[in-house]
Amino acid sequence: MDLFNREELRRLAEQEDDPCISLYMPTQRYESEWRQNTTRFKNLLTDARDQLREQDYREDVVDEILSPARQRLEEPGFWRGMSDGLAVFVTPDHTEFLRLPLSFDQVTIVGTRFHLKPLFPIIAANNRYYLLSLDPSGVRLYQGTHHALSEVWSTNTPSRVTRALNQNDRAADEAPHPTNGRAAEADQAVEEENIPEDPDVVLREFLEEVEPHIGRALGDEKVPLVLAGHANFLDVYQTVNGYGTVVEESITWNAPEPPSVDELHEAGWGLVAPVFQTAQQDEIERFEQLYYQNDDLASEDFHEIIPACAYGRVDTLFVPIGEYRWGRFFPDSNTVEVRESREPGDGDLFDYAAVRAYLNGGVVHVLRASNMPGGRSIAATFRYQANVSAAENG
Repeated sequence: MDLFNREELRRLAEQEDDPCISLYMPTQRYESEWRQNTTRFKNLLTDARDQLREQDYREDVVDEILSPARQRLEEPGFWRGMSDGLAVFVTPDHTEFLRLPLSFDQVTIVGTRFHLKPLFPIIAANNRYYLLSLDPSGVRLYQGTHHALSEVWSTNTPSRVTRALNQNDRAADEAPHPTNGRAAEADQAVEEENIPEDPDVVLREFLEEVEPHIGRALGDEKVPLVLAGHANFLDVYQTVNGYGTVVEESITWNAPEPPSVDELHEAGWGLVAPVFQTAQQDEIERFEQLYYQNDDLASEDFHEIIPACAYGRVDTLFVPIGEYRWGRFFPDSNTVEVRESREPGDGDLFDYAAVRAYLNGGVVHVLRASNMPGGRSIAATFRYQANVSAAENG
């Protein structure tokens, strides 16, 4: 699986080209269903070709732009390494594939910027978490959502560590036996030559080596981290961990091998879901309170929220997933064009709002329409009062 976080989103959001093609599809992990992956991808490429033709791209240019993506259809190994969803971003100069733990709706959008809102359930405040598995078989970091859990980094436990742990177990199991004379002296000499390394020291040294790799993968985001594994590994890791948002409860086992990924996902989501649900409900209640008591700090007005996202005023944003508001926003003039149906050059303004709010440090909740505050199409709370609404252009 590919790691996706705030910096990856920023990098994609800052790209602008003509065209920027965004492809999303659900994918199948199991061999019996792999054929569905290539069939869906062919359909996405056909949709992209049709949209490019509608925007008057020449056929040879279309072929050149889509060629790197189309080549993946001839690489069976690529389709064996799927997670639950595939996102593909195409420009004339570059094609990027992201295998992620989220089953996307199948969609193709061609514009001058990438369409990124489908990614928000992975990075939004109410859905993403990490799980770190530590046991004698190795250290594995997973990224998870409500839908799935997928590995993003791993390393095996060195033999020196497992040897020290095994020696310690054997020493504990062996009962002392009485000896005397030369036999005792011989036993002592052997023992001195074969003094086992302190397992806690060896384990700590290993986890100190591992911790920087984990830290780089986690970055500086405040995403819940669930610890899972053998109790002694977890105890030692807690002493070297530098990540701040570790979930208080952990998942433990004693077997040599860890549980399956599905079992880890079920247990991990069970620990973080109540945290997410409480935080999301608190934010919705806060919006409602501000909306009715101090409407300068909360709004459902689309024309006020769009510039607030662009100018860094939004504290918390609620947008619907799977819905679109086509048009354009012009930040220099604070004007907006909104249309019932998409025209060439238009983007999804819900997508624009979510990306700008998130990159400006706001909390973004991407929800099903039925879960939006009061059934609204968009909602936001603000950091400060301002009377700034975008005017309709033209």
